[in-house]
Amino acid sequence: MIFVGSEDSRLYALTADSGELLWTYYTEGPIRSSAIISEGHLFFGSDDAYLHVVNMMTGNRAWKADAAAAIRSTPLTAHERVYFGCESGDFYSVDFRGELKWRFKAKRAVTSSPLLVDGMVYFGSLDWTLYALDAEGGWQIWRFRMGRPTISSPTYSEGNIYTGCADGNIYAIEARTSYEVWRFSTDHQVTGSPIISEDSLYCGSVDGSMYCLDMRSGRLRWKFRTGGPITGTPAIEDNILYFGSNDHRIYALLT
Repeated sequence: MIFVGSEDSRLYALTADSGELLWTYYTEGPIRSSAIISEGHLFFGSDDAYLHVVNMMTGNRAWKADAAAAIRSTPLTAHERVYFGCESGDFYSVDFRGELKWRFKAKRAVTSSPLLVDGMVYFGSLDWTLYALDAEGGWQIWRFRMGRPTISSPTYSEGNIYTGCADGNIYAIEARTSYEVWRFSTDHQVTGSPIISEDSLYCGSVDGSMYCLDMRSGRLRWKFRTGGPITGTPAIEDNILYFGSNDHRIYALLT
């Protein structure tokens, strides 16, 4: 099955082989949050300021949880909790019944999707900050100030958090302490998220280049230039790196 959210406020379920429509779920606002699957249900946000939870087989709503503003990041589920941010800067943890467990307030919108590692939840905000919170209680453990807002979603490997920023940098930050391990400067904003494969980090930039960096040192290994901004997150499978560009092309590179 394939699940697709739309600007028409609907989530569609299609068959993967033929694209036949199986069911449609209606919200009250555009769906700009990617759905995730957990326990046979889809979890996703909408501009109607609700987190929606829908049975993936039937399209029936199980429950929904309200937020202070539009939810455009992808929620995270772990240990029967759901973590998500919204455009007001509020970040939430609710249980699998939709009951609020805690709420944290950033100064500006949280469009970045959260990451959970070793009892800590990480996310970026348009207030120029990467936050690390205690996943159980919601209290702030640290925050890391960057040069501009970020919508990039963090990733983790070998004790470090990696993320991009609109200041054009890709950052490596110690997950427990917020110590900056390294930063790499591109020539424009970094809006997509980095991915890790073995000891390499891959991340695109609005400058039109896909970068491959040494994960541990931040040293440039190579870059591939396209004809337009790269705003999304790449994917890798069988040593082939896939990504799109605003030059209307999809690229596949041998890594």
